[in-house]
Amino acid sequence: MLVSIRDVRALVNPPGNDGLDKGFNILGSATKILPQGRIVQTAKETLKFVWQRMMTELAPQDKSGSYIRPSYNFQDKIGSAEYLDEPGRYHVYVGNPCPWCHRVRLALALRQIKPEEIGVTVLVDDPVKASRGGWIFDTNSKDGRDPLGSNDLRELYEKLSKNYKGRCTAPLLIDLKSQTIVSNESADIVRMLNDANLGCTDDEIVGSRTNLRPKELLTNIEETNE
Repeated sequence: MLVSIRDVRALVNPPGNDGLDKGFNILGSATKILPQGRIVQTAKETLKFVWQRMMTELAPQDKSGSYIRPSYNFQDKIGSAEYLDEPGRYHVYVGNPCPWCHRVRLALALRQIKPEEIGVTVLVDDPVKASRGGWIFDTNSKDGRDPLGSNDLRELYEKLSKNYKGRCTAPLLIDLKSQTIVSNESADIVRMLNDANLGCTDDEIVGSRTNLRPKELLTNIEETNE
C-alpha cells in the first residue's frame, strides 16, 4: 500500500482546529534537548547523503565526482560469424539525456542508416517508474516502444541475458534474430555502424554514406575518443 506525505503528516501531526499544517513538530520538541541549528544541519546532511548514494548507484563516480561508465562483457560485432551483416536484424536503444547515446544517434544520422536497416527505440529517463536504473519505454510513442515488449530496460536486459546482475545502460545494440545483446559500449557500436553494409553494396556505401573513420585520421580519432 502506498502512503503519501499527506497521510504521514496527518498521522504525525494532525491539523489543529485552525486547519493549519504546522509540520511534524520536530523542532518544537527536539529543541528542548538540542539547538535548532544542529537539528536542521543534521537533517540537511542526512537527506544530502541519501540522495548522493542513490545518484551514485545510478551513475558511478570516481573520487573527483566524474562519472565512470562500467565495462561489460558484451563485446560482439556485426559482421562476425555469429552476427552476420544483414539489414533489419539489429536494433539499437538510445536516450536523449545520455551523451554516449548522442554519439550513436549522430552516427546513425551521418551514415544515413534507415530504420529498415537498423531499428531505433528512444528511451525515456524516469528512475521513478523504472524497476532498476532509469530507462523505461514509452508505449504511447511509436519510436519509444520495445519490439520485444519490455516495460523498461532492466526487463529487456534480463530477457536477453538471463540472471543479468550489472547496470542496465544505454546505448544498447541487440540482435533481434537470436535475441541477444551485441554491445552496450557506444564506441564499439559507432565503429559497427561505420563498417556495416547492412545489405548495401560497396558502391552504394561509398556514394552515399560518410566514412566516420578515414584511415588518415584513425590515430587522431582514437586519441580523441580516449
